[in-house]
Amino acid sequence: MTVKNLLTALIFLLISCNTEKIIIDKTANPDITPQNNEQNDIIKKREKQIANYRACNTVKNNIINTELHIKFKYKTKQAEGYAVITAKPHFYPVDSVTLDAKEFNIKNIYEITDNKKIPLSYKYENNKLKIKLNKTYTRNDTFKIAVRYIANPEKAGQNAPASIIGNKGLYFFDTDTDNPQIWTQGETQSNSCWFPVIDSPNQKITQDFYITVKREFTTLSNGKLISSVPDENGMRTDYWRQEKPHAPYLAAIIAGKFSEITDTWRNIPLKVYVEPGNEDKARKVFGKTNKMIEFYSSILDYDFPWDKYSQAVVRNFVAGAMENTGAVTFANSVLNFNSEKQRLQNEITVAHELAHHWFGNLVTCESWANLPLNESFATYLEYLWLEHEYGRFEADSHLEQDFNIYRFESFFENKNLIRFYYKHRDDMFDAHSYQKGALILHMLRYTTGNDAFFKALNLYLKNNEYKTAEIHNLRLAFEEVTGEDMNWFFNEWFLNKGIPELNIIYDYDTNTKTAAVTIKQNQNQEKAPLYKIKTAVDIYLKDSVITKKIIITEQKQTFRFKIKEKPLFMNFDPDNAILCLKKENYTTEQYINILDKAPLYADKNEAFDNLNNIKSEKLNNIYLKLMKHPYPKFRYKAVASFKIDIANEKQKNEYIKILKKTTENNNNDNIKKLAKQKLNNIKKTINIKQK
Repeated sequence: MTVKNLLTALIFLLISCNTEKIIIDKTANPDITPQNNEQNDIIKKREKQIANYRACNTVKNNIINTELHIKFKYKTKQAEGYAVITAKPHFYPVDSVTLDAKEFNIKNIYEITDNKKIPLSYKYENNKLKIKLNKTYTRNDTFKIAVRYIANPEKAGQNAPASIIGNKGLYFFDTDTDNPQIWTQGETQSNSCWFPVIDSPNQKITQDFYITVKREFTTLSNGKLISSVPDENGMRTDYWRQEKPHAPYLAAIIAGKFSEITDTWRNIPLKVYVEPGNEDKARKVFGKTNKMIEFYSSILDYDFPWDKYSQAVVRNFVAGAMENTGAVTFANSVLNFNSEKQRLQNEITVAHELAHHWFGNLVTCESWANLPLNESFATYLEYLWLEHEYGRFEADSHLEQDFNIYRFESFFENKNLIRFYYKHRDDMFDAHSYQKGALILHMLRYTTGNDAFFKALNLYLKNNEYKTAEIHNLRLAFEEVTGEDMNWFFNEWFLNKGIPELNIIYDYDTNTKTAAVTIKQNQNQEKAPLYKIKTAVDIYLKDSVITKKIIITEQKQTFRFKIKEKPLFMNFDPDNAILCLKKENYTTEQYINILDKAPLYADKNEAFDNLNNIKSEKLNNIYLKLMKHPYPKFRYKAVASFKIDIANEKQKNEYIKILKKTTENNNNDNIKKLAKQKLNNIKKTINIKQK
């Protein structure tokens, strides 16, 4: 025995012979000070944060495929289902699986092994179906279980929150007529009202849906229609196969009497389903779907990733629209429009749902806390479509609406964009996740540069295709492309709340020939962080524009530039990309120059508003120029703002000439109506003077 072993043996002997109990001294430790009330409050707050943290669902099992045989009981608004679920353990061995199944009547449950059905024991409570498997499986195994059941969506929706009416998952309408409709709405976690599933966005499944309906009904689901088989009882079973994995909330069934409008994109079938008689309106709203798919595929450098693209307009839909993979559902209000403005707003909804087929369907947020990865992108791709198809002025006007919607909501509640402490997952569907997120993406585009922005989006899509993602996956894609640590941007904007409130002072020193811009961040530091902002300042001279890039890193910061002549005006954030509230010290003369020379929507619109009550011949000349502007809103504002009472004879004649031409040729009804009104007012004024 070595010395070391001998010492070990002696120590063991002493301990084993000691019959006294080991007592833990509970007297105060001199190194630990007693906790005061403030410390207790901090501890309680942190304990509450741990308890209330909204983590993504822990994955114990992955559903690979769901084979569903379903038919409907119209009178009782129920569904008879037989689901065969193929699954596998995620990592650790399992001997059970828990499925979401809301208000089911369970008939029987089997495990299918070697074509044999082995009855399984299960426990069904609190809408959770806990099934004991026949043996323990490892991550290298798969298992298959079959559940026969009756779904009761009317019961499932009785205690649901009000954000999606009822949250029934499966909806029946006009079942006492010969023209009923059935459709589903799964987001956030309502598809478990009609088939058993792990109802979580971080699952990805394929589907084989066998849908039995009356022969005269049309069905629609995800994926391709493989077969359509009639039976002897006047029924028909349609088999829809979804080969590419998607999240369970995107599964859909639609059934009813529809007309079909057909088209293709690169051999991919496109269809629009509407009730007979609505075809013409549908073409006006959905007619550019082909062009939208081409545009998104091109700008993202990632082709439309699904087997088909169908869009259905249904009766009494509980949301505006839902991006079910390849089987999008729209409320019938999408066909209601009395003006081009309303029609365009409905077209924007079409663009939004299509955009989800990359952001949400292809790459899905792993948890509802990360919902902006779905909704911010779909909302910003609305902007990109408008910019492409109708020009940047129309797109920027739309972005201004997004800002106003967000600001209205933030007045009542200021929230983080990525939120891990929401009360209910449905609360995530708000102006922060949609509109503010879109505004942040717009800012990210101009912060990194256009090429880097779209290259990073492409990388994000490719890295996470048919999988799930969290906000850090997006950041890492931008870091890989730009070579820059982007934590500063993502921490400020995606993982924080509020926006900067900027007081901007422009100045020019004639003695030193120095232009200066001072930016002070005035936001409440308890409600928003101190921001690092990358932007630029445009300095407008008589014959040129000088652009100076700046980076703001302090609460108050002054930037000085040597300029030989006094600027007409200086323009902070010339791309109009920074999400902020700003106050600037422009004079009336500077606003007049901005209206005349600034190239973008936001600056001109701000100048219009600040010059509303100003009268000058110079301003009238600018209004006359803007009456020929390509953007209808500015033509309208110019016609409305022209001050005829101070106009010289040349201006009056030019104004009347433009008004007459507008009433004859302009294709915008609002401008034409205003021009007629202005002409009538001028005629009345002339008649009064003649009298």
